[in-house]
This record gives sequence, structure tokens and C-alpha cells, in this order.
Amino acid sequence: MENKEQKPQENSDEKKIAFYDRLKEELEKNSEWPAKYMYKFIMPNKEENIQKAAERFGKRPEELKTNFSKNGKYVSVTIVEEEKNPESVINRYKSMEDIEGLVAL
Repeated sequence: MENKEQKPQENSDEKKIAFYDRLKEELEKNSEWPAKYMYKFIMPNKEENIQKAAERFGKRPEELKTNFSKNGKYVSVTIVEEEKNPESVINRYKSMEDIEGLVAL
């Protein structure tokens, strides 16, 4: 008997793998490493989300560039970081995956 709850997770995992594979390919093709890389995330405007993002990059929240949505429900966070290689960029993105409602641009 097939577990229907597992199927969406598998599909989601496959999409993540495909996304990171494409990202790595693009980064290798279009950048020389080490390089400065700009991360941009949109997430629900909760203090703990901004704090988590800052911690993952070894920064204080005030060191991040933030921009709040018109109604204040969401915040975009921009971080520019020197990275060694495409794998380090991908590892940063993966470290952010547990932030609820996060969208990486």
C-alpha cells in the first residue's frame, strides 16, 4: 500500500535537488570564485525570522538590509557575503530552509 503522505515530500525533495543542481550550474558558469554573492529572502515579518537569518550569516540583525512590505506583513532581507564557491552558496540557502514561510529569490 502506498503512503500518500510521503509522495508530496518526495516531490518536494526532488524539486529542491533539481533547484540546487541548476543553481550550482549557473553559479559555476557565470561567476569566478571567490565572489561576493547577494542573497535576498522574503519572509513573514517576525522578529525571530530576522534573528534566524542574521545568525545563519554570523551577523547582527541591524547589519542586514531589510525592507518591509506596505502592510508590514512581510520583510525582505538582503545580505551580501563573500563566498568561496557555489557549494558555499548552496549551503547557505539550505541553512535557511527551516524558516517558516521563507522565499529565496
